Order: sequence, then C-alpha cells, then structure tokens
Amino acid sequence: MFRISDYYARGASGLESDNKNKEKRSGGFFRNFKNKSLKQRYLTYFLAAVCAIAIVTVVLAILSHNELIFFTKNHKMNWYGYIIAVAIILCLFPGIYASLKQGYYADLVFEYIIFAVPFAFLGAALYYAVTVGNFGGLGVLGGIIGAFVGILVGMVFWQVILKHPKVKFIQMLDLAGPFILLGQAVGRFGCYFGHCCYGIKVDWDFFPFSYSYDGGVTFHLGNPFIESIWCFIGFIIFAGMYMSRRKSFNGFYISLYCIWYGFERLILEGFRDPSQKLLLTGGYGEGFGVSQFTSLLMILFGVAWIAQYVIRALVAKKIPMIHIPKEKLSDRYFEYEKTIFAHPQVDEEGRPIEAETAEESAGKGDGEDGK
Repeated sequence: MFRISDYYARGASGLESDNKNKEKRSGGFFRNFKNKSLKQRYLTYFLAAVCAIAIVTVVLAILSHNELIFFTKNHKMNWYGYIIAVAIILCLFPGIYASLKQGYYADLVFEYIIFAVPFAFLGAALYYAVTVGNFGGLGVLGGIIGAFVGILVGMVFWQVILKHPKVKFIQMLDLAGPFILLGQAVGRFGCYFGHCCYGIKVDWDFFPFSYSYDGGVTFHLGNPFIESIWCFIGFIIFAGMYMSRRKSFNGFYISLYCIWYGFERLILEGFRDPSQKLLLTGGYGEGFGVSQFTSLLMILFGVAWIAQYVIRALVAKKIPMIHIPKEKLSDRYFEYEKTIFAHPQVDEEGRPIEAETAEESAGKGDGEDGK
C-alpha cells in the first residue's frame, strides 16, 4: 500500500524503482528474457543448445550401445556425421552474436549458412574423392573451400536477386574465420568414430593423446584431439578479438585463421600414420602430404594478405587498421572506408543498426549499397 510517509522518506525515485522491479518480477520468463542484454540472451541460447545436445547424445549413446537403433540394416549410429552436425549447431549462436556486434543485420548468418553447409559437405566429398579416389569419406580442407563457394552463391542469391543489404565476400570470410575453428574443434572428435586421421604408432597409452583401434594392441598418437585443442584455443583468441571493440581491416581474421590452422596442420600431418597420409606423389606413406601442401598454401595466403595490406598502408602514408579501438577509427586508418564501420548497415528508416536492436531490424536494411 502506498503511504505518504514512505514517499517523503525514500523519495519518488525509490518508489518508482520498486515499482519497476515488481513489474520485472511479474513479467514472466519470456518478458524478462527479452529485457536481458544481447550478450546474456545469446549466451543462454548457446548453453541451452549445449544442454540439449548433451541430453540427445547420452540418449543416442545408450540406444546405440544396446543395439536398439539402426540407421541401415547392418550399420549402427553414424557418430561421425552426428558430431559434424553438432559442430554446425554450436557455431550458429555465437556466430549470430558476433555478426550483430559487428553491426550486420540479424538474419545474415541464417541466410548464408543455408548455402554454406550444403556446399561444405559437397566440397568435402569432392575433395576426398579427388585426393583419395573414392567417395568413402570427407576432407576437412575441401569442406572449408566448399563453404566459401556456398557463401559466394548465397551472395548472388541474397544480394543480387533479393536485394538484401550488401556484405563483401572478404567480410563474410572474416566473420566465418573464428567460428570455423570452433566447428573444427568439435568436429575433429568425429575422427575417433570414423577411425581416421590418427597419428603415428606410439608405445604409451594415454587417452585421448593416444588411443587404439584394435583392443589395445597398437596405440596411435591422438592427432584429432591435439588438433581439436589447437583449434579451440584459436577460437577463444580470435573470436574474443573479433567481438571486442577493437577493429581491424577487411581480411585480417580470415588471414589469422589461415596462418593458425595452416601452421598446426602442416606440423601435425608430419606425425600422421603413413597408412593415413596421402602423398603429393600419389599413394600413402611417409613424405610430404597433400594436406601439408594445402596447409602451406593457407599460411602463404594469410601472411601475404596481411603483408600487402601493411605495405600499401605505409605507401599511402596511413596507419594500418589492426586492432584499433572502434571510437578512434577514422580516415587516418588505411582502407577504413571499405569496412562496415565506415558504412554501417541501416534499418528501414535509415538509422544505423545497433547490436541491441539489430534483431528487430532483420531484413529491413535495404539501403543503397548496404549503407
């Protein structure tokens, strides 16, 4: 009950605060959830997805172990494919959050992932077929190339045909870079079930750094686990940088991805079991492998892209735009005018899209050239 004495004792602002808190408590879960910050909401989405995946995985593991589920007449649960699907789902929510933090419209990730995922599987299958000679598996590097092709196709469909806000291909690659690492960190665990990609023989048993496929007779170096840890560390570093208030030039993050992942793959492939290592000269064995060659090309691309940018910045007598606080950005930084920060996407009323309101602006940023 409202009392005059309370009003004068605590002041009008105190009572208004109490009323707001009461409204918040009585608003129900969904209303309160909507009032949470963008970061809180997408963290909740991500954790909910993790919990749901954990429950489904346990149920499937129990059913599969007790031979209660079969997907074909003679084959049990395809854990390799399931883990790849899990990797895609786990990349979705942090990817959307990152795109909103950058100022892109809310549906961007959804629109492009429906093209990137099918092309990624197609690219992985074709890469494996070309390098190995059959369609019995998937090639990670081919999947990455296929996803990039899918993004290009998506750009034609969304930007050219349907006139959605324009996003440059290199900006899409920057957005994808850190989250490809997350997908690889999770997806590599599928190699345990696929009985592939394992390392050289070792004389020690320390799962998951080493494991056996023959009941403990022979142990192999756990290359998939080592790669998974490396990719997860890279994801934490680069995603944190990408979503921070410090911004960089177009192509910076995809270059970092190529260098980070290419270096790891180049080294780790040297410890791959000869029976699993496809050589440039053909066949399997010890020597320089196809994946090592591809990894070397990735490293060279990453280094060359950053180097050419820095050189051109120095020639133009401007400051390289590498991890610069957003509030300090201006034309003093080389190629700042080519970034989304110089030309933010807008809603239907021409107002720049802010991260907290981007979800309400989904599909409404059809300004000229995305500006």
